[in-house]
Amino acid sequence: MDVFATLFLISGLHLAIAMTPGPNTLAICCAASAGTRRDGLSVAAGVVAATGLWVGLALLGADAVADRDGHVFLALRVLAALYLVWMGLRMLTACPMRRGGMMGRQPFLLGLLTALANPVAIAFWLGTFLAAIPAAAPEYVYAEIFILIIVQSVIWYSFLAILFSSAMRGRSFAAAGISRYVAAAVMIAVGLGALAPG
Repeated sequence: MDVFATLFLISGLHLAIAMTPGPNTLAICCAASAGTRRDGLSVAAGVVAATGLWVGLALLGADAVADRDGHVFLALRVLAALYLVWMGLRMLTACPMRRGGMMGRQPFLLGLLTALANPVAIAFWLGTFLAAIPAAAPEYVYAEIFILIIVQSVIWYSFLAILFSSAMRGRSFAAAGISRYVAAAVMIAVGLGALAPG
């Protein structure tokens, strides 16, 4: 087994999925551009924490656990999905965002649950990612994979938060309102999608 080739493949797969615009990216960008840089970085930290959970579960054999006791995964998925729907509805009905507090005191939780309920992330971590990991790899390779994914996630998602908190400074209040509605709609859609059977 070529460890470098394995790490390169997994790194490329992870970067491709992380850089593809989706709920995680939108939550970070919306929080950073309509709230504060701290909001964006807090959402990013939540996404990274969820990524760590997914990687850890996958490396520990989440597919076997899910096959044996899928109720735990189903319960977590439903709770995360319901939270996203609730947060999306709350964003639609709340007062317009003010700079300095878009997410209230829960940006980390928003990032965590967005990434946990994201159906594309679930399919990636429990499908493509598991298929790319060599079955008989030494333990140190799994540790290297875990560290690699976390480092890549911290760099990419922090970069997004910093970029959007800087690039969107001074933008119009209307643009912030539009991003709030788009983010709310995506959160509701991802939440409802995670609740759908299959």
